[in-house]
Amino acid sequence: MPSDQELAASQSARVGVLKFTLFVLLVVALVSVPFVVFGESFAFPLLEQRQHQAGWLVLIAIALLAADAVAPVPSVLVIVFLAAKAGWLAGVIGGTVGLSAGVVCAAWFGRAAVGRIAPKFFPEAELARLRDALHRQLGLTLACLRSVPVLAETSVMVAASVGVSRRRIFWATLLPNFAISAIYSLAADDSFSTAVLAFFATVVPSYALWRWVGRRA
Repeated sequence: MPSDQELAASQSARVGVLKFTLFVLLVVALVSVPFVVFGESFAFPLLEQRQHQAGWLVLIAIALLAADAVAPVPSVLVIVFLAAKAGWLAGVIGGTVGLSAGVVCAAWFGRAAVGRIAPKFFPEAELARLRDALHRQLGLTLACLRSVPVLAETSVMVAASVGVSRRRIFWATLLPNFAISAIYSLAADDSFSTAVLAFFATVVPSYALWRWVGRRA
């Protein structure tokens, strides 16, 4: 029969998991609000106005992807549109730069805004443990969630809010951002249906890998 100390530790762990889950759901809600209020359609008129001017189209796509953390930008569709109209190379470059700029903006917002909420959920000791846990699996967690809408931004904000440095977050997501941009740009060069298949081909393995490694850990 477990001792009182073991029962207390188990209960404390369950409370910690519940608080972290509620905290993540709060951040998910913050990220989702612009989509609920404004929808996703506002991005496409901006792209369509310059669809025959490759240089302008790349710059607009980068700006939209950079604002993805606080604006309702369907990043996958932006990359697909960019690659379809300006070529796969423009899609890869613009997508990588834009997604990486979006990571920087999301990390800044996570540190400046969400970071003020985190201490209301966790005392300093728990924040330190969360920070250490994220440091150990930062690359895998952020990489696997980069292809998942909403969770991509949420994971970056949560990591920044508990004290993970923006530099570490940037470098941990740079290669996944390039891979995502390349996959969707090459898929868009074929057909939109191929791009949709590419979306599920990136999300499902990423989620499976994240769950598998999490269970082993």
